[in-house]
Amino acid sequence: MIKVLSASFLFLCASFLAHSQTIAFGSCHKVKDSNSDTILTSIANSLPDAFVWLGDVVYGKDGKPKHLRKRFRQLKAKESYQALLQATKVFGTWDDHDYGLNNAGRDYKHKAQSRKDFLHFLSIPKDNPVYQHLGVYQSYDLGKNKQTKLILLDNRYLKTPYKPKPYNDPYPPDYEGTILGEEQWVWLENELKNSSAKVHLFASGVQFLSPNHPFEKWQNYPNEAKRFVALLKKYNVKNPIFLTGDRHMSELSQKDIGYTMLYDATSSGMTEALTNNLNEENPYRVGNSIGVNSYGVLDIDWEKRNINFSFLDIHGKSLFDYNVPLEN
Repeated sequence: MIKVLSASFLFLCASFLAHSQTIAFGSCHKVKDSNSDTILTSIANSLPDAFVWLGDVVYGKDGKPKHLRKRFRQLKAKESYQALLQATKVFGTWDDHDYGLNNAGRDYKHKAQSRKDFLHFLSIPKDNPVYQHLGVYQSYDLGKNKQTKLILLDNRYLKTPYKPKPYNDPYPPDYEGTILGEEQWVWLENELKNSSAKVHLFASGVQFLSPNHPFEKWQNYPNEAKRFVALLKKYNVKNPIFLTGDRHMSELSQKDIGYTMLYDATSSGMTEALTNNLNEENPYRVGNSIGVNSYGVLDIDWEKRNINFSFLDIHGKSLFDYNVPLEN
């Protein structure tokens, strides 16, 4: 039986900890894996203020919408997942395997059905602005005083397809293509221009900062990455933090972008962690990369003015902690 703390106890704890905010996050999760129930229950019992899916929520068979829909139904029906939904607010964006096709972009022929199924899985109300978008990008103000803005980016629906390459070669940089699409860029700029939040979280299926590995990443579209940083600078976006997935490992990266530090917390491998990529070169990595099944936690302490990044194993045991000041 799944053990979950009572709703009344959750409310009391949330009230007691109102001076802080806790965001849990993760990706790369197979619904039928033996570790699924354990990690979902651990997240629920950790009392987060929110949980954010960062893609590969489930793994469907490539190009098979009915199978992908089946996997979403299976996850939503799990007792452990229902417990998580009762314990906290769940948000999410997708990556390729819950989009429907490995490494796919805007040319995926079943993308409209995938969008419908993904938004249904998240139980997003029909009056949510996301239904007016081409894709699943969304924005939410979190916390009583709306001090944290969560921006869920879509790096699939409008993404330019990759150029052909030998299977084991890195992706060649695409200086003309797009990862977000112009409509999403316009929306993103409006979100940042009008934001008064103290912390900005950007959820993305693929990593933003790590530049050297040969797999999917923002740096495969160099001008898109530069455009994003330019927007941050233009609007002096406070405490920008990427939450990313995809890599089947976890790591924290940080880079000085001139006016502030930009962080990229990659939590990838709730059930699918690997160890063969832990020694990849990443000049922005803080500490060690993690190759065990885990999830990420971001703790914002508004009184002490700091942010703590941590990764925890499937039982909630700490694997990594890193504390940074909350910038004004």
